[in-house]
Amino acid sequence: MIRSCSILLFACLSLLFGEDVDSIWTARFVVTMDGQRRVVENGAVAVRGERIVAVGPRADIAAHYQPKQRLDRGDAILMPGLIDTHTHAPMSLFRGIADDRRLQDWLENYIFPAEAKNVDREFVRWGTRLACLEMALSGTTTYTDMYYFEDAIAEDTKKAGLRGVLGETVIGFPAPDYKTPQATLAGTEKYIQRFKGDPLIVPAVAPHSIYTLSGEYLKASRALADRYGVPLLIHLSETRKENQDSLTKHKMTPTALLESLGVLNGRTLGAHGVWLEG
Repeated sequence: MIRSCSILLFACLSLLFGEDVDSIWTARFVVTMDGQRRVVENGAVAVRGERIVAVGPRADIAAHYQPKQRLDRGDAILMPGLIDTHTHAPMSLFRGIADDRRLQDWLENYIFPAEAKNVDREFVRWGTRLACLEMALSGTTTYTDMYYFEDAIAEDTKKAGLRGVLGETVIGFPAPDYKTPQATLAGTEKYIQRFKGDPLIVPAVAPHSIYTLSGEYLKASRALADRYGVPLLIHLSETRKENQDSLTKHKMTPTALLESLGVLNGRTLGAHGVWLEG
């Protein structure tokens, strides 16, 4: 009987004073991105913990919810965060190196040597911190990444409060964190086990490309991703040269090659695919 009276009293108080939430944010326009793609003028969002409780007209939200804090931005647009689907976050520290070069020239003669000389765990941490700051300032709240020391990238992404689909790079030559593809795959498995189920981080496997990795390790990357139900990230058909080289060597386009190897049979994100062909 006492419990029933307590529930009734709580319900009455909620009707009188509004349901408690952590915060209410208001803006000139609220872009919902719901099924109807509603844009609410003079709108508000009620938040409790990590969840959005309600979205609607400012007056309706104020009538039903009592916030601990309020953020009012009468001239702003409130919308879901932007998503960047391909980054190498720590490379923010390499910004401006060898601009206006063809991809293979840029990679082989500038970036790969620069990474071999400079990239370690601390480089990755500071580059990630800079990238996360810049993304947050631009309204980007979720990003997809492939680089080295991806566990460190995950740690600092969480500290920044961003979400990330973060792939450990598997590549066919000694990398800053692992010296062989076998070691990389073993390290990637431990990384996936650590972050699987994390509320902010989706760990992923990121074989670099068909031109830096053999078919054996492309297939092994797919198998590892499938074993844990995580995405696979890969550079795919970035340039005409990549397509032509693949046709010469394999008699197939890069896309067809990956399909023949079974690499595309699962959750896959192909980056820079400006020369895609079947």
